[in-house]
Amino acid sequence: MAATGDTGHYGVLLLPLLGAGYGAGIVMTLGADSIMGAAQPERSGEAAAIQETSFELGAGLGVAVLGSVLGVVYRTSLPPLPDLDPVQRAAAGESFSSAENVAAGLPSETARELLRTARQVYDQGFTTVLVIAALGLIATAAAAAVMLRPPEHP
Repeated sequence: MAATGDTGHYGVLLLPLLGAGYGAGIVMTLGADSIMGAAQPERSGEAAAIQETSFELGAGLGVAVLGSVLGVVYRTSLPPLPDLDPVQRAAAGESFSSAENVAAGLPSETARELLRTARQVYDQGFTTVLVIAALGLIATAAAAAVMLRPPEHP
């Protein structure tokens, strides 16, 4: 998905999104099966609670961290536009949605330029987040491949 670099073309993103969804579904199913299979029957409720809590914590942290990265990239990468006053610039730098709100009160040419620039910066942030997520997944897969390898018997 990071290779597409454009969040506005959903047709191009369809295949990567389907792959990510299927991959996540398979991994979560196998993880839950592993946890539940390793638990004693009388402790299955505890195992299910741990599995669900770890999923929710991981998902929440992922959204928080990657969302923060996207926000930082957007805020720090939005270039100064000469036709905006400092208040408008500050508001547009908060988020893409805020940039749309600022653009609504601007002359059409200035609004188009602001939205074009904000969209490019948002796409850059989105691509950065996807690259970080991909690197994290690669590192996790490598760690799992090494750490979950069965012990060698002499």
